[in-house]
Amino acid sequence: MTQDFDVIGALTRFSVGTIDGRDAMMVIELATTPDEFARGIRHQMPIAMTPAHARELGNALLLAAEAAQMGEAVSSAVN
Repeated sequence: MTQDFDVIGALTRFSVGTIDGRDAMMVIELATTPDEFARGIRHQMPIAMTPAHARELGNALLLAAEAAQMGEAVSSAVN
């Protein structure tokens, strides 16, 4: 199976919750091309994670948001 990692989707919506009160769950909705965005086409991706991963993700997103507001260079860090 090949993946095209050159495509960056635009986040259009997200929701979060838990699965059976034990694992964290998030559903992201995105458009994968400018044309899809303009036409209103969206793809949903449900993602389950441990509470520890959810905390790490939340903290990493906060750091990235702060860096983006300050205009720092894009990071390629992956966990």
